[in-house]
Amino acid sequence: MNFDIGDNIIYGGNGLCKISEIKDMSFFNEAPKKYYVLEPMFVKNASTMYVPLDNDIMVGKMQNVITVDEAMDLIKSLNSCDTTWIEDRNVRKDTFNSIIAKGSRKDIMKVIKTILSHKDEISKEGKRLNMQDDKALTEAMNRINCELAFVLDMDIEEVPAFVRQTAYS
Repeated sequence: MNFDIGDNIIYGGNGLCKISEIKDMSFFNEAPKKYYVLEPMFVKNASTMYVPLDNDIMVGKMQNVITVDEAMDLIKSLNSCDTTWIEDRNVRKDTFNSIIAKGSRKDIMKVIKTILSHKDEISKEGKRLNMQDDKALTEAMNRINCELAFVLDMDIEEVPAFVRQTAYS
């Protein structure tokens, strides 16, 4: 897949980025080679990322941003996706982190729905999410909400309410 300067893309678990440049660079005394220069969007004080064009694994983490129709289909599919809570915290942490970093948008939405459903259940008992589940929820929501806000041309703070209203109406 080829990308151009100015393209908005999703880069793995880092989320929405703009390709600001494609330039020859040299790191650690290696021969110069071409890199995509990625500027994260919606993230304050984020570091610029450099992806070598000849590294298929790193370039493979780059995806086109979804369309408005794909975003709406994704949101509407949320109502019908099943959630299963993983009781073992270590397995749950590894599973959620892997999905957030490498999973499909639908799988990331499923992680969000799973954690929010569990949060609702335990809040009835006066309990809160543990830190690792709260962190996974925050990362998953940031990853999805940034892309949805960009695609649907809305403020990122408006996305959760829009998703709830659209998915469950």
